[in-house]
Formats: sequence, C-alpha cells, structure tokens
Amino acid sequence: GLRAARRGMRIAAELDLPLLTVVDTAGAALSREAEEGGLAGEIARSLADLVTLPAPTLCLLLGQGAGGAALALLPADRVVAARHAWLSPLPPEGASAILYRTTERAYEVAARQGVRSADLLAAGIVDRVVEEEYEEGVGGSFTARLGAVLGEELAALRAQERGARLAARRARYRRVGLP
Repeated sequence: GLRAARRGMRIAAELDLPLLTVVDTAGAALSREAEEGGLAGEIARSLADLVTLPAPTLCLLLGQGAGGAALALLPADRVVAARHAWLSPLPPEGASAILYRTTERAYEVAARQGVRSADLLAAGIVDRVVEEEYEEGVGGSFTARLGAVLGEELAALRAQERGARLAARRARYRRVGLP
C-alpha cells in the first residue's frame, strides 16, 4: 500500500497537483513477513517523500491511525482530523498488553499517549478538527462539512508560494515532539 501511495506522491509532484492522504488504518501486520518485505524501509521512504514533496499536501485523519503505515502518510502542510479519529505509533491495546500484560488498561494508556484528535490538536500535530455529529447551527452532514473544510484547506495551500510552504512544512516536522 505504501508503494502505491508513493507512486501517487510522484504523480502529484510531476503534475504539480495537491496531494490528499487519508489515514484510516488499524496498522500493518506486525509479522516477520512484513518486515522481510521491507515495511520499515517503505515507511521511511514515505515519510521522506512527503516531507520533501514539492506539491501542496493535506492529510485527513479520518478514523483510526495505528502504526507506522499511518504515521507514514501523516506529514503534510496541513492535517485535518475527524473528531473521533486518533493516531498512535502502536495501538493503545498493544501498548497496554506490552506494559501491563493485559489490554484492559488501553484507555489509560491512550490517555497518556495523547492519541485523540483533541490531544493531537493541542500538540500541533493536527490543525483542524471536524465534528462528526450534527451540531445545531452548523448545518450539513459530516461529509458536507468535511468536504468544505478540505476545499478551504486545499485552496489556501495552492495560494501559498512553494518555497515558503516547503520551509514551513520542514520547520513544522522538525518541531514535532519537542517541548
């Protein structure tokens, strides 16, 4: 899947088209076969390609985002998340199993990991959160609101000067994880 995504990245760069990545994955298989098939290398190449891609980039965190495959599609000029979306290098259940030898403490681990869209927004990883539920006064379905937000974000990205946009993207991802 990441090889196909990287092909899309190259096409976006060649045609100077904006690229939208959508993250909604339970994560790649944690298996010997996956590792022998070059999963770690594909994750690294996808990260490098997205950070340096000359085309405008927008990431939509739509649902669950677990594992390296989700992280490999995240680096973008702007990141939009659905309210109930989450992102983690390791699913909270897996982290709980490793730490406590049970998955029953996954909610506690998730809170410490800061995986929820609100946590990601506060950390500067996500730029905008779109409510999934109907809100009085907001109007429209989730898909209509999401489409409008994505349209606004893409238009704003296309209006930016390429050099400034790329410099801002690099600076953004150099800061991730720093206090």
